[in-house]
Amino acid sequence: MKKIIIVAFLILGINNYLNAQSGKINVAIIPFTYSEGSASASNAQAVFERFSESITKTKRFTIVDRASSKAINAEKDLQKTEAFMNGSTQLQQDALQSAKYIISGHLSSANVTESTYTDRQTGSRSVSYEAKLSLTIKVLDVESGQVIKTETFQPAAGGLLDLNILADTSTPEAAITSAINKIQKKVDKFIGAEFPEAFSIVEIQEKDGKGSAETVLISGGSGSGLKKGDKLKVVELSKILVNGKEITRKKQIGELKITKIDDENFSICEVKSGGIDINSKTEAKVSLEVITLE
Repeated sequence: MKKIIIVAFLILGINNYLNAQSGKINVAIIPFTYSEGSASASNAQAVFERFSESITKTKRFTIVDRASSKAINAEKDLQKTEAFMNGSTQLQQDALQSAKYIISGHLSSANVTESTYTDRQTGSRSVSYEAKLSLTIKVLDVESGQVIKTETFQPAAGGLLDLNILADTSTPEAAITSAINKIQKKVDKFIGAEFPEAFSIVEIQEKDGKGSAETVLISGGSGSGLKKGDKLKVVELSKILVNGKEITRKKQIGELKITKIDDENFSICEVKSGGIDINSKTEAKVSLEVITLE
């Protein structure tokens, strides 16, 4: 058993090293639970698969596979032992953390209502369906063991407020599927808010006569999921001592908008605000970060 655990940790260590080089975050997404009577196992599985797919599409994360998940459980069991708690095992020091975060979900409802429309001229009757889901996502920090974020998504399809005329709501099952398919945008917003990706300003490409930066090159491209039109903020990093603890302060000094994706590693941005500060602080080699906005 010990040999299996050690081999699993070694495999995960290689994966972690490769992911560190790519800048991706390791996450484990465990199968979603559901409220019996308000949702079904098939609903929960479909939402789980769509959510996992949406996370993958952000190109920000590496999803830990089932084999790695077994090693996570083995590591958790190891952490409960006295030797681990006392720091007397090498695995505590070199534990190959397979996942930085564990994401769980609970589908509390998947409701479908029927709507009937009768054409006044022909008398023909048509039926459509409206689906509403309620999904709560929790993000657990593996290192601290604390839940760092809880978010509830409520995608819906069909009904008078649904502007997507292409959504299939002809059957209860189709309406549920259409609602599930709306998860992507909600996931993008969630990831942008909770896991903002940081890039660097590589160079000031253009500036005006007053020394205000107009366009900049940043160290992020299609490989990071960035796209033309994305908005970003520029923050200045500084270390502040608070109650004996050093904390990094991030002060916003400007905003950017991507005008061109050069390749998977670089993009050109228009400076929307803070051009003077961005130029002067870049030239002075002040520590700056470019962070994605929601």
